[in-house]
Amino acid sequence: MGVKDHCHPFFYNFITLSESGHTMKNRFFACCFFCCMLSSVYAQQALKISSPDQNLQVEVVLKEKIYYTVTYKNERVLELSPISLTLKQATLGVNPELAKVDKSTIDQNIETVWGSRATIRDHYQEMTLDFKKDFLVQFRAYNQGVAYRLITRLNDDEITVMNEEVAFRFKFGTNAWLLDGQSYETNFIPTSLDVEEISNFNNEVDKIYLPAVVEPAQNVKMLITEAGLHNYPSLFLQRGNDYENYLLGTFEKYALSSKTGGFSNYSQLADQEADYIAKTVGSNTFPWRLMVISDDDRTFADCDLVYQLSEPSRLVDTDWIKPGKVAWEWWHDYVVEGENFRGGVNTETYLYHVDFAAKYGLEYIMIDWMWTDKYDLTLINPDLDFQKIVDYASEKEVGVILWCPGHTLHRQLEKALDLFKSYGAAGVKVDFFGREDQTGIRMYEDIAKAAARREMLVDFHGCAKPTGLSRTYPNIINYEAVAGNEYNKLSVDRITADHKVMLPFTRGLQGPMDFTPGGMRNVQSGHILRFTLPMVHGTRSNEAALFVIYNEPLKMMCDAPSVYDQEPEFTQFIAGIPTVWDETRVLDAEFGKYVVTARRSGDTWFVAGITGATPKELNLDLSFLDQGTYQLNMIKDGPNADRVGTDYLMEKEAIDRNTEFTVSMTQGGGFVMRIEK
Repeated sequence: MGVKDHCHPFFYNFITLSESGHTMKNRFFACCFFCCMLSSVYAQQALKISSPDQNLQVEVVLKEKIYYTVTYKNERVLELSPISLTLKQATLGVNPELAKVDKSTIDQNIETVWGSRATIRDHYQEMTLDFKKDFLVQFRAYNQGVAYRLITRLNDDEITVMNEEVAFRFKFGTNAWLLDGQSYETNFIPTSLDVEEISNFNNEVDKIYLPAVVEPAQNVKMLITEAGLHNYPSLFLQRGNDYENYLLGTFEKYALSSKTGGFSNYSQLADQEADYIAKTVGSNTFPWRLMVISDDDRTFADCDLVYQLSEPSRLVDTDWIKPGKVAWEWWHDYVVEGENFRGGVNTETYLYHVDFAAKYGLEYIMIDWMWTDKYDLTLINPDLDFQKIVDYASEKEVGVILWCPGHTLHRQLEKALDLFKSYGAAGVKVDFFGREDQTGIRMYEDIAKAAARREMLVDFHGCAKPTGLSRTYPNIINYEAVAGNEYNKLSVDRITADHKVMLPFTRGLQGPMDFTPGGMRNVQSGHILRFTLPMVHGTRSNEAALFVIYNEPLKMMCDAPSVYDQEPEFTQFIAGIPTVWDETRVLDAEFGKYVVTARRSGDTWFVAGITGATPKELNLDLSFLDQGTYQLNMIKDGPNADRVGTDYLMEKEAIDRNTEFTVSMTQGGGFVMRIEK
């Protein structure tokens, strides 16, 4: 076979025409040259992957930088956006030279320890671009979204990361829903990304907390966040410094020193900052940059991609990890009624809460702040006989979870956890972190590992957003990072019905969420701010539905035992709702307007719905049920719930999968069903 037979037909005439002026050797090198060119062309053409259903496509373009773009159903939803990593000595991703491309399709099942379903189908196409200079960029395309991450394979023992270029570029006229403030504990508000609409954004001081939701095309939404975060600072976004609709990644600098600060000096905040964001090893895998993309709002209300993109569990034995519900004293301000002692941080109050938990089958009680010194967790409030409380709870098969400041616990990690374990505590609620630099993020993993060694649960509060660490350490049973019911004690209008119905589509997608539902003084208007026995917006049925809709493996029942005891049938209903599930389906949803979710535990289904400021009537499709007759027990808005938030009805009837069922939710309303054979 001759040289020409090895060459693509496109180059055949060129070689033929050039034969008169070249030797066979020259023709051979010419052919090789053009074959290399062709390989490069093919490589450029092949730098794309699609989701299994072919709706999503990622394409990579190599120019002076690595760029990628995303299309959804043949419409571009992300403009060419750059990727690079600036180290102290070099920038990876500038003038990139591709060495090879690997592609694969993965279709596997992930068995969960706890969550919205027992088994997650993990189905995606992956493309790994291996570049010269010893780094890779890995892309994945799922039916629900796309993600990428950087991987370095440098020989250095340590590298200094000056910055990571993370960019999301959109067309003009793009709208978004962003958190309204420098905190996860605020509201998602609609805004335009056009510079004229948010020209007051100051990149020097402001940052956008994740997740952020963008509408890059009509009826298409994209939620931006990250997953697989380990020993690296959190990703935030900023606006950029020009008129284009760019959302750019930004990070807290590495803290060279820290200082006491934050609320009541509970935190250790960054003081002196370095000019870099992280120090890490040369061979390192960086976090995933994730975009959940769909024109079906139900996708956002039930998406496991953060979990799927995170490292599998490092715990061999997880049988001791027990999700459940918690009797919580802080929210209602230690209220005790009809007893011969004063409610407060004292032994009698916690014994009283243990009795309440045992009565309704709650798995835990919480001992919140003021039980210990905030700078030394071994100094216990003398009004508490801690051992008596834990022993009494153990007799009643109720666990005890202890609150503590995050930085103090981290400083006293081994000593404090050993002490708590010696008393018999089941876990810790760790609060007031106040920072998301590399050191701050590393604290979460340190605490999780130390607690796991002692078979203790962890509930992170006053914390960063979850990014999948609870898959790696499933003893992390909850995160806050949300404006939850506690703000009904602190703000008149933050926890509105619209806010509550926005969370399943936004914060709920990140992972477990410590919202603490169950408020019993439900009002449609006239919310009065008070610290003791707070009011809540919306209806009683709305609060009950949150026990199904929100992903909270450790779910606080926030109100007072004496208040719940006034309505034992209602209390028994919500106390009997599981906190983790075998199967989940979102039956109907409209982004930020209403959502209806069905979850199964064993053979029992729970179906719940909530709505925002607009009433909603729905015809429920019960075809997900198996054949046969079921008993339905239901809490729903009463006929006066539009004016009197506490008005609700409890109903029972027999149904089957063909039953035509209509349910009405008033403004800020809801319903919850228990369906069992």
